[in-house]
Amino acid sequence: MMFIAVRDQAINPTTLVHKVLTSLKDNRQRRTRFTQKIQPVAHTCYASVEDITKVAQTMLEGVFHNDTPKTFSIVYKARNNNSLNRDDVIKAVATVATDNDKWKDSVKVHLDNPEWAITVDVFQSIAFLGLLPDFVLLAKYNVDNLTSEWMKKDEEKEGEGENVVAPVEEGGENVKSPTAEKEENTPSQEEVTEKITTSTDPPSNAVLSES
Repeated sequence: MMFIAVRDQAINPTTLVHKVLTSLKDNRQRRTRFTQKIQPVAHTCYASVEDITKVAQTMLEGVFHNDTPKTFSIVYKARNNNSLNRDDVIKAVATVATDNDKWKDSVKVHLDNPEWAITVDVFQSIAFLGLLPDFVLLAKYNVDNLTSEWMKKDEEKEGEGENVVAPVEEGGENVKSPTAEKEENTPSQEEVTEKITTSTDPPSNAVLSES
């Protein structure tokens, strides 16, 4: 795990990472070899329910506390921390998201495919909070999962072009494959050209190509 601080206040880490992953998904070009996951962090605080609640209030009120319908889920992970209770944190953040049920009609929980994922990652005594759009669409911001499906399909397509069936000998005689017979019965370019140029009548259908 590696943390990268964004010093330039004009750069929004969430917007930056979302753009990178969307470009990766649309253009189908993976430009990194070892990066497994990129997850932006909007706020950090001390790992306590009280501090996480305060930070969540600041992070969510501008996006969630209005009449615009939206769905969300809460993704909680903790490493090397035994002081926080997972259910307590999730309940506190969910209460902030709906502003104590004030916006419950427009803010709904959707665990399968939410518009927003509220991430709470706790590492030792620090909590990292983020508000991520298109969480499921972008494979939970996991680069490996986002690229594995189409990379596997591309590899299968490349493998299909390499399959060659060799002639099989039976009783001392070579048994030719249908492809070999077809190629053998197909007239050469010289034979076609000679037939066209020596015919008194022009061909009804002819394609002339230069290679």
